[in-house]
Amino acid sequence: MSSTGHSEVDMESSSAFSPSEPAVDSVFVSKHNQSAEIYQVFKDDVDTLLSGRTPQHEHSVLIQRIHHTCGNMYVVFEDEKQHLMSDVLLTWAMKQQKVSIGTLWTQQLHYKQLDMIHLQFEYFGELLQQTLSGLTYLRQYFPNASFDEAFNKFCSMAHYFLYYSVIVSRQPPSVIVKCGEAENHRRSRFWFNTEIRVLGGQAFGVEAVGQGTDVKCYLITDDTAKQLLNNAYLEIFESEEFCIEPSSAVFQKKDTRGLRAKFDDMRVAKKTQLRRDSVASKRYCLCYSIHLKTNCGLELVGKKVSLPFAVLVGPKSDVEARLFLERSFADLVRHPLSDIPTHVSCAEMADALELKFQAIVETPQKNADVPAVVQPRMFTMQVFLKPTQSFLKFFQLPVAEEYQLRKNSTTEGEWKLVPFFDWFFKLAEIVNKYLYSMWYDGLVYGFCSKEDSENLLRCVPRSVLLVRFSDIEYAKIKISVKDKNGEIRHHWYEHCDLNARVLSKELLVNQRFAQVDLIYPDIDMEVALGGREKPRIRVPRNLQPDEIYFENQGAATSAF
Repeated sequence: MSSTGHSEVDMESSSAFSPSEPAVDSVFVSKHNQSAEIYQVFKDDVDTLLSGRTPQHEHSVLIQRIHHTCGNMYVVFEDEKQHLMSDVLLTWAMKQQKVSIGTLWTQQLHYKQLDMIHLQFEYFGELLQQTLSGLTYLRQYFPNASFDEAFNKFCSMAHYFLYYSVIVSRQPPSVIVKCGEAENHRRSRFWFNTEIRVLGGQAFGVEAVGQGTDVKCYLITDDTAKQLLNNAYLEIFESEEFCIEPSSAVFQKKDTRGLRAKFDDMRVAKKTQLRRDSVASKRYCLCYSIHLKTNCGLELVGKKVSLPFAVLVGPKSDVEARLFLERSFADLVRHPLSDIPTHVSCAEMADALELKFQAIVETPQKNADVPAVVQPRMFTMQVFLKPTQSFLKFFQLPVAEEYQLRKNSTTEGEWKLVPFFDWFFKLAEIVNKYLYSMWYDGLVYGFCSKEDSENLLRCVPRSVLLVRFSDIEYAKIKISVKDKNGEIRHHWYEHCDLNARVLSKELLVNQRFAQVDLIYPDIDMEVALGGREKPRIRVPRNLQPDEIYFENQGAATSAF
């Protein structure tokens, strides 16, 4: 953690997933202005031709000019459409895939960007609809093969634009775990929300006509999803192992943000008893069947498929680790069901791990708990990856040790190596269960080696302690202390110890930390954790008895 508030803000804002104000899309503004200008030329000529004030002998020249304008306008419109689809929406969807492993707050922050994208789609859709309207009148009053051709081309553009403006705006989590109470009820432990949203579409009447339209949702396997890539009209059959609840929703428009179908409180239910390993390697997708109509005769019929996810019967950390890598680095938007790349940059990996750590910290501890939508604490000046570790195989590399007792023994055991993903995910779980408040108050430094902690403590002139994660032993919290005489020592706590002893109280009452003034870097320990209990000083009792006191001494034993 940085020593000043200013530098901390700077560090946090440098993260790829830090909140920031949406920048004005100057490229879209430029392209849309070009589209609007050429449309205005088209509109003026069409109005002139349809007004009846143009002499008959000038019609052919005007029609030829409109035809030429249509050709140029199609090129300009196509350029703007490609920008919206490839640069704006595709970029948003690829970022959506990455942040889907993060906290609800991070996902919500990214989701809000759709409001601006929705407006951009509305602007372009309005020009496109008005162009089709003008061409419709031209075909009616001045039948011409060139107008038919232009109308068909713009119709195809509108159909493509409208169909791909229907998106899965809220994705399912990468892993749906069925454990604990869920085993008895055959349902997934935590609910999740998904959503289908129409961007733009108002000019084409999609919002008005689509209000109340039903949307069906199916749970399909990745094999079915692959078939859908080649045949959008493939008949869908539900998964044999699981089904999804709820399986339908309706499109509704409640504000100015377009038409949306919300699937709230979704859960996965088992159809039969399953073995854990039988489904761990499989991937599933949600498939939404849509059928929307427009006011110009176009129909939007097809299926929208979510990002793939796993359904686990009981926790399985290695599968969760792979799903984390898939969501973070596989190109699932442009190449659905593609594999994980072999290499990524260290910065990309660090950003993804930070998102995952934050999400685990925010995981509800009880089934009935509502997930909190709070801004997560960012990592600041912490290093848990070396710059040379740019390959993904390091996820499996051993980084820590755990002492495991042998079967039927309470004393004998052996040290076993723990892979990176187990070590990393376990630390996030410990923060979630035992150190949540201290973590958000900045009292837990986090990732720090023994050597680095000693260097940090030496820079503080007063007695100070630093709470960090052990980088060599599995699931241990280390307390590095610098005493007033400058001596540095290290203490550790097992994660099971924290269940019985709250660390914040332990730091106050344990005499090992009695002379410590600060929590790194400069947080007053007593102010942050509450005042220490002062030791009781035993003094002689002075009762100052009087005559009445002595006269009453026999009251309890006297006969009545």
